[in-house]
Amino acid sequence: MKYKSYYSIIIFFCFYFSFSQNNIFCETLSSVNNIIQKNHYAPKAVNDSLSSYVFNSFIENLDEDEMYFIASDFDQLKKYKYRLDDAILEEKCDFITHFFTIYKNSLLRTKAILTNITSDSLNFEKKDSLYYSTSSDFDFAENEKQLAKYWNRKIKKETIYRFLDMTDTGVSFNDKMPYFANQVIANELCIINDKIQKDSELLATLEDLFLNTFCLYFDPHTNYFNPSDKSYFDESLHDDYKSIGVYFSKTDEGLILVDEIQLGSTAWKDGIIDVGDQVLKVSSNGTNLNMSCISTETLYKFIYDPSNTNLEFRIKKKNSNTINTVSLEKENIRIQDNAVDSFILEGKRKIGYIKLPGFYTSDDFGMGCANDIAKELLRLNKVPIEGLILDLRDNGGGSLQEATDLVGLFIDRGPVAILNTNENDKKIVKDYNRGAVFNKPLIVLVNESSASASEYVTASLQDHKRALVVGSNTFGKASGQNIFIANNNNPKSGYVKVTIERLYRITGSSWQKDGVTPDFKIPNPLERFGFKERYYDNVLKNDSITRNIYFKIPPKKEISGILEKSNNRLDSSEDIKLVKEINEDLIHYFDNRTPLALNIKGIESRKKDFDIIWKKLDKLKHDQTIYAVNNTDTTNEILAKNKDVEAINKKKKDNVLKDYEILESYQIINDLITNENK
Repeated sequence: MKYKSYYSIIIFFCFYFSFSQNNIFCETLSSVNNIIQKNHYAPKAVNDSLSSYVFNSFIENLDEDEMYFIASDFDQLKKYKYRLDDAILEEKCDFITHFFTIYKNSLLRTKAILTNITSDSLNFEKKDSLYYSTSSDFDFAENEKQLAKYWNRKIKKETIYRFLDMTDTGVSFNDKMPYFANQVIANELCIINDKIQKDSELLATLEDLFLNTFCLYFDPHTNYFNPSDKSYFDESLHDDYKSIGVYFSKTDEGLILVDEIQLGSTAWKDGIIDVGDQVLKVSSNGTNLNMSCISTETLYKFIYDPSNTNLEFRIKKKNSNTINTVSLEKENIRIQDNAVDSFILEGKRKIGYIKLPGFYTSDDFGMGCANDIAKELLRLNKVPIEGLILDLRDNGGGSLQEATDLVGLFIDRGPVAILNTNENDKKIVKDYNRGAVFNKPLIVLVNESSASASEYVTASLQDHKRALVVGSNTFGKASGQNIFIANNNNPKSGYVKVTIERLYRITGSSWQKDGVTPDFKIPNPLERFGFKERYYDNVLKNDSITRNIYFKIPPKKEISGILEKSNNRLDSSEDIKLVKEINEDLIHYFDNRTPLALNIKGIESRKKDFDIIWKKLDKLKHDQTIYAVNNTDTTNEILAKNKDVEAINKKKKDNVLKDYEILESYQIINDLITNENK
């Protein structure tokens, strides 16, 4: 067989690398286990249960789509399913060499298969379908011939999708097919070549992946990090460095995705690009950067080329097939800029609105988010406003100290939360400042992406009966992590982030896994489709503790009448009817397991079905006449001096005006104020 020579060469290299690297890997793995066992909030035994989980997850991570291994490969590796725990405890890590050998061989075999696929060999007239698998078991190709068929189908599917994404209507698929097919094949070969370029790098990748897989057995937020995982352009955080403020990642399929958008950056202020969007093309100074077979390093070099001051991005939105073209100008990211949005909702009453995107610290934005919000509250109080909506939707968390300080702006000192360690060492987090900056009616608006520090603030204000919570159940992360050097004997071995504590409400209960439940629930079109804590493997369970805290829980406010009015509004709202319709359409779309015909008609039909659903979301954004959205005097003064941000400000105001969740929050707080004035 033609792969025997490959296999022999790999065996040779594996033995060579096993002497030079396995000892370090094994030592690091043992050290990581010791760190976790000593510091983790709920450490688990290294036994057959761990071995089975790590084996299955490791195989899945190496070949998520089951497109590299064949059945015989898996048969050779499955002997380790219940042996990995023994290998870890005995510090005998030769297993990683065996994984490397078979994985490298599978990549070379796949490369040979892809090399034999050409645009001429793809038959789009032949009846062929893609079937959706519902099995959680591994189902690798029986042999090389069957694997080649799998790859043929994948290339056909990706070719059609690329054609539909990148061309206008009226263009012949047959004319463009060779171009896109060759592009897809080249990209897949690029991915393979990227993995097998150097044996030492491939082995190091497998070792890093195994270490992280081992860590994830303990909980979703215990992770291993290689030092090289740090952002390639950390220097762009400096305020004297011009940047667009966008960071990228590359998927196993070779797609370039938006990984992070820096607060205060030109991309963040523009608001068109979102995390998770796919980059289809980047252009500057007449040069187009081909996204096929490109590394993130090459992309960064192009973006941060000093001569490329204006960059045009062709973006595919993450939750739809919408294609946007975005032009971004590089600018200094001024870390002292205020990242908080503040407006006045002026209708029956003047209600303040503050949007907080993240719990940034003084290192990020000068004085920290709590200080920024305090300044906005003082400005809003001068209006004066009669109540406040604090919007924490899509706020993924950040500094718990800033979160504690933020709670302190709304309460007259007292407990904020309880932290507990694996030794049951409870610590009460308190606000020690007498008095509150703002003591009028308050609503906290949340959704499924409100996580960690956002939930910490929401739960505390809810328990103090200081705020009513509106929206959807939050994400469900109530744990804290600390970072340790993975192996003190080898400082370059990386880091391990370990969950060392749990966060509890002042009542002793927790929002872990289940999230914070709103007082007023508003339907969400993406309900069941957002990613939440409970969907992770090995998630920490929800529990409660006996609170050693002498705090009189305030009596619950009587809100039944306000709740009834809200429910009546929602029941008669055309927006909410549309929200429920979109959600039902999405459920039906993704539950539909009908085989996908691998031809232009079949894939275009399914793509159009999704586009129709997604376009309904635009109908949710419409003008309402209940209130106007106005700037504070301070914002108007800033706009008068800086006309460049006027368009950004107008867009933000427009988004607030057309947001059905803010609309309902405004009406709830009006009902609350009416109630309290009786």
